[in-house]
Amino acid sequence: MDTPLHRRLLRDEIRDHLLDRIGSGRLAPGERVVEARVCEALGVSSIPVREAIRELTTMGVLASATHRGAWVREVTVEETIEALQVKAALEALAARLAAPALKRDCSTLRKLLGSIVGAARRRDFVAYQKFNQAFHRHIVEATGNSALLRTWSSLAFEVRTRAIMDFVAGEDATAIAREHAVIVEAFAEGKASRAAGLLAEHADRLVAHLRQARPAATPTPSIRVDRSRSRNVTRKGTP
Repeated sequence: MDTPLHRRLLRDEIRDHLLDRIGSGRLAPGERVVEARVCEALGVSSIPVREAIRELTTMGVLASATHRGAWVREVTVEETIEALQVKAALEALAARLAAPALKRDCSTLRKLLGSIVGAARRRDFVAYQKFNQAFHRHIVEATGNSALLRTWSSLAFEVRTRAIMDFVAGEDATAIAREHAVIVEAFAEGKASRAAGLLAEHADRLVAHLRQARPAATPTPSIRVDRSRSRNVTRKGTP
C-alpha cells in the first residue's frame, strides 16, 4: 500500500542510494540524474524518486533547472571547509549528549573502528570513508536527538569524500584511523568533554589541510594607465 509513511521510507532509501553512488564516483559531477532511469533501476514509482531528487537538490548535492532536469553538483573545497566547521560544532554537541549511552555500550563504535583501521591498512580509501562516515553517524544517532541527526545528515558528507580521501591518502592513514581509537576510549570512560575536543581536533586537521591544498585565487591583472596620455586628453577636452 502506497501510504505517506511508505513513500517517506522509500524516499530515504532512494536518497541514500543516490548519495552512495555520488560519493563513490559512479555518478560524477555534471552527470544527469534521470528520474525514469532511477525508477527502472530500483523498481519504484516516480513519486518517491521525485521527492528524493528534490531533497538532494535542497541539500545542495544536486542542481536542477527547468527543461534540463537534475544533475550532480561539483562540491567546492570552500563548501567542504564550511561544512566541516558546522559538522565539528554539531559533533561536539553530539559527544556531550551521547556520552551516557556510549559509556554503557561502545561495541558498535569499536566494531567500526576495526573496519576503519583495516581499510586504512589496505589503503582502500572508499571503504575508509564509508566506515568513517558510519562511525561519526553512530555518535550522532546515539544522542537520540532527531533534530540534531537531521541537521548533521543535511551536510551530506557522503558526497564530500574526494577531498577527505585525498587528505587520508597523503597522510599516514593508519595513524589517522587510530585517532578514532582515542575517541572511542574517551566515550568508554564517560569523558564527554574529552571526546568532544578530540572530534573537534579531528575536523580541524582536515580543515587545515584543505585550506593549504585549495588552489590559490587567480590574481586580477592590473591595468596600467598612461597618465601622461590621460592629461593630454584632459587638456584637449578643456575649453
